[in-house]
Amino acid sequence: MSVIEFIILAIALSFEALIVMHGCTKQTTIKLTKGLAESFVMALVNTLLLLLGIFLGNLLKFTPDVPDSGGGSTSSLLADTDNLVYLGLMILVAVRLLFRSGKKSRQVQPYDVSRFGTAFLLGVAVGVNTLFVGLAVGFRVPLSENMWRAAIPILVLMTLFAFLGVMLGRQQKDIRARRYTLFAVLFLLAFALKGALWG
Repeated sequence: MSVIEFIILAIALSFEALIVMHGCTKQTTIKLTKGLAESFVMALVNTLLLLLGIFLGNLLKFTPDVPDSGGGSTSSLLADTDNLVYLGLMILVAVRLLFRSGKKSRQVQPYDVSRFGTAFLLGVAVGVNTLFVGLAVGFRVPLSENMWRAAIPILVLMTLFAFLGVMLGRQQKDIRARRYTLFAVLFLLAFALKGALWG
């Protein structure tokens, strides 16, 4: 996978961090420097979960990283199975987000994000989808050549998106959470179809 693909994936996963941090900081006063640090903690947790997912996907996938020259139709069938698992996991994450966006109220339960422990737990909560996406990616790409390509975009972009949520929340600006979630769903579905159909 290219860096551009991982950037698109990171953007899709970062919308939820923006929504969560906006909802929390709208209710809790927090300094910008602390907000940036909390945003980084959330992004770091998600980066580690993405890498964990890719690692587990590599362990669980049906085809080896080095293809067997005598595999024939069997290796082709296993590769198709990997693609189906990839597509299924990506659609699962998209459906989870779509279900949330379909709720009449996308109000985020306000948590006190002035504590790093809370930011860590919110990072884990947001990171469930990130873990599933990492697992899906692990079924399609080798771990060794994609560690940094996967880690840097999500660490940087999720920090920026979460911090944008902090700034908007501090200014009591309203955001259309459902619209952001739908953007994330579209990004993920396009990414899933592109990977499954065109590699």
